[in-house]
Amino acid sequence: MPAFLKKAMALLCLPAVWVSWLTLPLIATILISILYAAMGRNTLIAWDGSIPVLGRALTVNSLFDLQWYIFALLVLWGGIWALRDDRHVSVDFLALQMGPRKRLWVRMIGDLIFLLPFCAIIAWYGWSFTEVAFRTAEGSTQGGLDTRWLIKAMLPLSFAALGLLGLIRAIGTAIQLYRGDLTEDTR
Repeated sequence: MPAFLKKAMALLCLPAVWVSWLTLPLIATILISILYAAMGRNTLIAWDGSIPVLGRALTVNSLFDLQWYIFALLVLWGGIWALRDDRHVSVDFLALQMGPRKRLWVRMIGDLIFLLPFCAIIAWYGWSFTEVAFRTAEGSTQGGLDTRWLIKAMLPLSFAALGLLGLIRAIGTAIQLYRGDLTEDTR
């Protein structure tokens, strides 16, 4: 695969690298919410007025929402990284029966026929999903975080990035097939 395509793919994986560091705050929020729940307390910190995203207080429910947000970010952006590094779910028992050229053809056709349309549909409908959440000021009904549109915006953004990575990977695979380079490393 040409170096400029590998660089583009690495750039698309950059948010996943940043998000991977949220694993530590995820662990911390889980531990704090368990501790406060065991003590029978709900509010960690309260303040006057409303702060964007947090509302009027940081509660155990806020931590539960934050855990959900972090996990969603890890899955959505981590999927892009997994695809680039070829660590995604695949049908290996079929691929083992194929030669390198045939595997590259299957990968390219799979990216173009299955991955790209799926990503386009999710990005398209995810945008309106996000827009409705923003317009209606959707937030937690259980005293959690106030702005659900922020996490919902990650759905179309991450699937657009995943689709772009799939397109770049398909182009790189086509170049490999044209050149006769039968290695499958995309990193």
